[in-house]
Amino acid sequence: MIKKKPSSFRTDLRSPLIAGAVIGAVLLALLAVLAFLSEGGDPIVPPEHLPFYALALLAVHLLTVGLILGAYLARYRRISEANDAADLMTTEISDMFRYVVDIPYAIIGGDGMVKIVSGALQTILQFRSPICNVPLSDFCSVPMSEIIGYAQAGEQVKNLSYNEDGVPIDNTQPMTTEIEGRKYDLRCYIMRSRGKDYYFVVFDDVTDMMALKKKKYDEEPVVAYIVIDSLQELAQYVRVSYRTAVSEIETILKEWVAGLGGMIREYEREKYLTVFNRAALDDCIANKFRILETVRNVKLGDNSYPVTISMGVGAIDGSFEDKERAASDALDIALQKGGDQVAVNDGKSVTPYGGRVNTMYGSTTITSRVNSQHLCQLMREAGNVLIMGHRAPDYDSIGSCVGLARLAICAREGDISHIRVVVDRNHQNFRNCYDLLAHLPEYRSMFISGETALDAVRSDTLLIMSDVSNVFNTECPKLLKCVQNVVIIDHHRRPDQMYEFKPLMTYIRPGVAAASELVSEMLELSPYHDALLKEEATLMLTGLMLDTKNFTQGAEMQTFAAVHYLYERGAHTNVARSFFTESMTSLFTACDIDSRTRTYRDKIALTWQSLDHPATEEDTVAIAKAADKLMTINGIEASFALLHAENTVTISARSHDKINVQLIMQRLGGGGHYDMAGAKLTHTSLEAASQQLKSVIDDYLDHEYGVKEK
Repeated sequence: MIKKKPSSFRTDLRSPLIAGAVIGAVLLALLAVLAFLSEGGDPIVPPEHLPFYALALLAVHLLTVGLILGAYLARYRRISEANDAADLMTTEISDMFRYVVDIPYAIIGGDGMVKIVSGALQTILQFRSPICNVPLSDFCSVPMSEIIGYAQAGEQVKNLSYNEDGVPIDNTQPMTTEIEGRKYDLRCYIMRSRGKDYYFVVFDDVTDMMALKKKKYDEEPVVAYIVIDSLQELAQYVRVSYRTAVSEIETILKEWVAGLGGMIREYEREKYLTVFNRAALDDCIANKFRILETVRNVKLGDNSYPVTISMGVGAIDGSFEDKERAASDALDIALQKGGDQVAVNDGKSVTPYGGRVNTMYGSTTITSRVNSQHLCQLMREAGNVLIMGHRAPDYDSIGSCVGLARLAICAREGDISHIRVVVDRNHQNFRNCYDLLAHLPEYRSMFISGETALDAVRSDTLLIMSDVSNVFNTECPKLLKCVQNVVIIDHHRRPDQMYEFKPLMTYIRPGVAAASELVSEMLELSPYHDALLKEEATLMLTGLMLDTKNFTQGAEMQTFAAVHYLYERGAHTNVARSFFTESMTSLFTACDIDSRTRTYRDKIALTWQSLDHPATEEDTVAIAKAADKLMTINGIEASFALLHAENTVTISARSHDKINVQLIMQRLGGGGHYDMAGAKLTHTSLEAASQQLKSVIDDYLDHEYGVKEK
């Protein structure tokens, strides 16, 4: 029962009593005036009549005060009766709200102790009495601190974090608890009683609503594209008909989709469209798309060549058209990251699964010719052309940009004034290259900084990204926020990021040794194949030598075809080799790093260097060279070199054909190629980074190592 408020009668009588006192004083003053006033020496009121006047004024005073007090008491009585009725109604409503209305709630003290529960919550919790003194944590998993924060703010306090661009990410989890198999959302309000704060917490049963949401989520359709990777190219090497393998793969895919409760249709040769629901997709994610492993068991010829598939899944909200477009974008990423994997596009990011096989890349002469023609057309139609590589440019980045500049000069019929290469002009690698080009008139004003490039942007500017597909690794990421027309040419596996723009052309081939190789093919197959100068050809050859470790790593038939073209255009090996000289200090650093080499799990080589000063580019290069050198050790299948400087650890990873270091580095936030990758860990120590790396290596070796790859 609710206790009545104390009566305020005494306080309320002050007003009529004061009024009575004022009236009495006025009447007394009037009597005094009558007693002392005189006319012609005689008093106006004879003394013997004053008692009668006094009695009359007293009667007036008593009557007036009585009327005022009566009116006030009558009003007070009406108010008191209304308050009593309200108190009674409040008590009845409170009792009804607590015991009759089916709303579970609890009143909780600031110390987290439950004081009172409603009848509904009492029934749920099976308490004997609504008045209790038990900890909230006995039946509610939501911390008391969150309840207090919600009540004080009037809403749930958000848990925000920020990505590297400063964009806030809402990590707030719903205030939901489970009681006796039912789920409840909490709403919290602050209340004060006798100078203390209490918290009124309502428990909303959302079990049925969450079940409906889960059902809607599970039944949401997703669209997926599937393609068979490089099957025709594989068949060229085994001299067998690949149609048998295609038929076997089709059977596997149909059985797999049927097991998911979906449908599959072949829309083009060796390309399939499939639709299934989100619950089936979650099952596939849970088993890491076991279908990839099943397809890998299909072999060609003497069982030495595994067949692989790539898949793009559109798991976004929206129409089927939106889902199809998302699936197509995801498939492009899966193929550009090397194939043999599934890319799931959920609208926020693209998550890859698989990628265990170093897929074979066949001849792409037709693709190179088509892309060359398309790029030349875009160059001609653009108002101006900007060509940009990655930050801290190496010789492959610079060489490929120079090759594209030559292609642009020819496509625009010698219009040099509207072609610029965006590069760090102070970088040592650029200065080495510019010394070779300085005497050529077309390159005297060709190279500009990123800040200068921002001033050159127009509505019809064409921006070409060369040797880089990660927006944040470009020389000037701001440019990509200003330019609408973008072309990407790269040989690295595409990063798991959604572009804010739609590229006009994307030419990414992870199986190619260097970006200079891609550009060489495009130049050779263009109408301007004779226009490349010997200085430009030498720089492109330098880029090829860098990324192939003097043609000992990743070099294929097309690589040497590109080298042949560059030699025809006058490339000079001795000049290219002069770019790779090193100092005595670098030699001593390499010896120091080599002396720290250790083996891990028999097949992994690890080494490191710790600095007491910020890492320089020479330090980074030394670590990369150390990782390369470790791969020459007999029995080593992968190497990892760590550089620690200022709470940041840079990892350089290398491998042969059996271990995909790109997957390992990706789990550490990095990326790269199948056999050459890297990552950077911030705010960590060398020991912590080493343990984290070993943990990822263990997970890879225990669950994904052992597939015979080609």
